[in-house]
Amino acid sequence: MTDALYVGATGMRAQQTQVDTIANNLANVNTNGFRRESVNFSSVMASLQSGATDPLGTALRNNLEARGAGALASLQLSTDGGELKATQQPLDLAIDGAGFFEVTLPDGSPAYTRAGALSLNADGLLATASGLPLSSRIAVPPDSSNLRISRDGLVVADLPDRTGVQLGNIELASFSNPAGLQSIGDNLYRATDSSGQLQMSAPASGGNGSLRQGYLEASNVQLVDELVALMVAQRSFEMNSKVVQAADQMLGITNSLYRG
Repeated sequence: MTDALYVGATGMRAQQTQVDTIANNLANVNTNGFRRESVNFSSVMASLQSGATDPLGTALRNNLEARGAGALASLQLSTDGGELKATQQPLDLAIDGAGFFEVTLPDGSPAYTRAGALSLNADGLLATASGLPLSSRIAVPPDSSNLRISRDGLVVADLPDRTGVQLGNIELASFSNPAGLQSIGDNLYRATDSSGQLQMSAPASGGNGSLRQGYLEASNVQLVDELVALMVAQRSFEMNSKVVQAADQMLGITNSLYRG
């Protein structure tokens, strides 16, 4: 019965993670370049074989039988692309296929994003809307015009005395397991051990998608799927709470027993 309390609690915690994740997905349904996250569930006993501890932070007891002892929840990034929407803005870029833009954080470390609403930062570099420059550090002269970005990442602009000046090349980052990237907020992701090896290459090569100038990638969140998942998570949380209540009632009955 005590085990049932722990098992029910792990189930409730896992379903709470599911609800929190769904809430975050729904909140970002209109965020350009947002990739939804999903929750993977696994048995505590399956993880125990590799020496893990239970998700409540206490070591699992050694006398557990070979049966399920709760659930673990882990997040996984969706690899599905969102719809491409035309904006006709020259600094808007969408990735038609796989790959991420690599940007440089203020501390100098790299991060990755699908949000291609670019702008020019204070240094004249192509950057995200929040001012983080692309790792390719492409400078656009203030007197340039007719900026063009090809499908393979070549950036070209016209200057007062010259036309078709090449300003640089945008490269895309790819990972062997992009679902393992870690979200760090502001529509940015960080590489992890599970995301696999990083490879930088030109768009439309090395498995990367091509660039579409004047387009933005919409969020890949599907409202219907999220609402259905929310209902399932709510019912699962409710049933796990009933397991905890039933185990508590049984403990109460046991404690009330006495010898006549």
